[in-house]
Amino acid sequence: MAASTPPDTATTTAPGHRARRTRLAVAAVVVVLLLVAGGVWFASAQRSQAQDRSALDDALADLAPVATELQQAIDTSHEGLASTEGRLLDPSLGTALAEVLAEAEALDTTAPTEGSLAEQADAVEETREAALGHLQSIADATQAVFEDSYAYDVQQEDQARQAEVAALDGAVAAGQQALSARTGDTDARAALQGALDAAATARATEVDPADIDTVIAATTAAREARAAVEAATAALAG
Repeated sequence: MAASTPPDTATTTAPGHRARRTRLAVAAVVVVLLLVAGGVWFASAQRSQAQDRSALDDALADLAPVATELQQAIDTSHEGLASTEGRLLDPSLGTALAEVLAEAEALDTTAPTEGSLAEQADAVEETREAALGHLQSIADATQAVFEDSYAYDVQQEDQARQAEVAALDGAVAAGQQALSARTGDTDARAALQGALDAAATARATEVDPADIDTVIAATTAAREARAAVEAATAALAG
């Protein structure tokens, strides 16, 4: 009897094995690709997070000195405003400065806590820009107040000067009348004449009404000249 031939299992199963191995290889490649893509995404996300954190830190570092300067400007301007109370030609300028200071004080310069790091960095930059704007507004309003207060002080000093000059004129008139009476000794008369001459010089001194120092100097000169004329007049009479 002829020997039977066993079935050729190699030829019947090889295609199935190859297909399965191919699927496994493809799946492995897909997994590797996904892992690589996930790693790349994670690394990119980490870099972006680090960049956003760095940007926020830089923004906060830029804001800090501006916030400090703003607070100092607010404090100084409050003190200046208080010092000019009742000493303004235009009181509305003081009101305007007070409003500017109130707006500046309402600005929150603390670090934000809401939103993404990038959004927080943008918010900090906006706060810095707002703070710079408030600084300029405070500077402008403060300058206007101080200039007006200076004008008020000059006006007050000039009024005092005019009062002293009027008093000097009265003393001079009395001294001239005493001289015209031809009483007293020669020395007393000479002393009074000298005082009258000095008074005339003081009276003729030009004064810049916009310069408070020259106004005060003229006031002092008129006061001293009046005192000298009055003393010389009294000496002549006595």
